[in-house]
Amino acid sequence: MKHFGKRMKGILVLMLGALLVLGGCANSGSSSSSNANKKLTIGFVTINQEAYFFTESIRGAQEQAKKMGAKLVVADPNNDTVKQNNDIENLVNQKVDAIIVDSIDTKGVIPAMKEAAKAHIPVISIDAVVKSSAVSTQIGVDNAVSSQELGNYVNKYVKANMKQPVKMGVVGALNSFIQVIRQNAFLDTVKKTPSLKVVNIVDGKNVQQTAMTSAENLMTGHPEMNVAFATGEPALVGLASAVKSQHKEKKLTVFGWDLSKQAIQGIDEGWVKAVVQQHPEKFGSEGVKAAVQLAQKKKVAKTINVPVTIVTKDNVDQFKHLFK
Repeated sequence: MKHFGKRMKGILVLMLGALLVLGGCANSGSSSSSNANKKLTIGFVTINQEAYFFTESIRGAQEQAKKMGAKLVVADPNNDTVKQNNDIENLVNQKVDAIIVDSIDTKGVIPAMKEAAKAHIPVISIDAVVKSSAVSTQIGVDNAVSSQELGNYVNKYVKANMKQPVKMGVVGALNSFIQVIRQNAFLDTVKKTPSLKVVNIVDGKNVQQTAMTSAENLMTGHPEMNVAFATGEPALVGLASAVKSQHKEKKLTVFGWDLSKQAIQGIDEGWVKAVVQQHPEKFGSEGVKAAVQLAQKKKVAKTINVPVTIVTKDNVDQFKHLFK
């Protein structure tokens, strides 16, 4: 009987041990499942919330976050590089699951991105190209190639339509790394037209009102100017406003980047000839997709390209609904 009692006691101990192991496995599985299904928080640090490009990229990100069940936290530095770095650091301190950044200063933003990487928070760079190991994925257009494409369009247009020498003015944004790339690639391309001379380049600082004032000064200082190029939405809106205020619609032929109500009006009236149009909502949606996948430890391509369209009078109607 003693032998039987000891044997039963041993069996009970083994059974109890097995139950504890199974219980531990069940708890572990439940925890793992909970982590996999938890609601992710994605930070999005933009440049400003004035320009259509940025508001549309935010809209695309918000819609995609809703589809994927993630929370999106948007920070607006309003063109301030110092504040943009602080915004990234604040998101790191909040322990978000991933951070999307549209950089103002592609070199100055790297220290804050490295802080995120140290905290094991994936960083997705959209639009501006940031050359840093802290960036997990880069999403954007090839700004140089797209500006070259517009430059080739200008060269053909000049050859077919302009008999007099071309005196070109440029409204840029010298504080924008991307727009400087666009400007340089465009000018390198149009300079292949022998009759073309660049009379001056002015800085709109990526702000519409500043760009308008700069464009007005450009026109006043160079009354011989007959072609103008703008490197981005604030520059093109400012340039278009200056053209209208100085009644230069019959004097100037305009090319540029990023559609707006003013640019579309110019295309309809015939003095804006071609505009490179990005699809900013895709920057935001692709950014959120990548952010969620990286936060879930899934593989994401190092570079994701977003296409552009050159908008002219032939295809502008398909974009008008975006600016009503």
